[in-house]
Amino acid sequence: MVFPILTESDTTLPVYLTSIGHWSNQESIDRPNGYPNFQWLQVMTGAGELQVGNQKMAVRAGQGFCLFPNEPHQYFAIQEPWEIFWMSFKGSLSDTMFRQAGITQSGVYSTADHDMIITHMKNIYAMTQSGRAFLGLECSKLVYMFLLDLMKVILVSSHSVEQNYLKLNPVLQYIEEHYNELITIKDLANCIDVTPQYLCLLFKKAMKLRPMEYVNRERINRSKELMFHESDIKMHEIAHRVGFDSPSYFSSVFKRLEGLSPEQFKKIHGMR
Repeated sequence: MVFPILTESDTTLPVYLTSIGHWSNQESIDRPNGYPNFQWLQVMTGAGELQVGNQKMAVRAGQGFCLFPNEPHQYFAIQEPWEIFWMSFKGSLSDTMFRQAGITQSGVYSTADHDMIITHMKNIYAMTQSGRAFLGLECSKLVYMFLLDLMKVILVSSHSVEQNYLKLNPVLQYIEEHYNELITIKDLANCIDVTPQYLCLLFKKAMKLRPMEYVNRERINRSKELMFHESDIKMHEIAHRVGFDSPSYFSSVFKRLEGLSPEQFKKIHGMR
């Protein structure tokens, strides 16, 4: 196991590594006062039991378990060898990134891509052995990448964000091709032969957006491209060409998403 030396600058990073290691057969751990950092442990072989509070959970090969700071817990092997890669980290973004991945409490989680998770952890471990300058910074980048990918592949309610996103690909392509036309929620649902209600659920899980919010974001992005490519174009023409019924509605959506009006956007980018 490795406990990297952390500089004062390292500990101000949004997320930073505090330890990482590998056990060919994980020993029993009992922490009545918990552990001070966030932890992620990924099981390679065998099986174990995790106890958090009054809850007991089996942890098998291909699964991972997370532990929130200062929460009493214990874990031990029930099928040996119980091989585990583990890492701990801190930083102001740690809790936020776990929660964005759907991890809201200590417990056992399955992932859609076990090999990718292990590859990330091996890369972080290798970095700690590299002797590189700015080691804390380099490890921080790798931990951040790990958490971003974990966000995609964690299985919450049997589906990962990545799986939901793949299901939505035909819908996103339809929006890209028809953003300048009238689009209804039924049109989008028909792209993947689901109900409008289920489509909304997929969007919420994959993007934290409603489908028509995504449509409006696509239209606003296209409007910004038009402003750059055709600087003399009028606002009412832009609104029409990106699929808005009225210039006033276009302006209100633009200001809500961008924080400034279309005219202000053109001005700060040097367009007349």
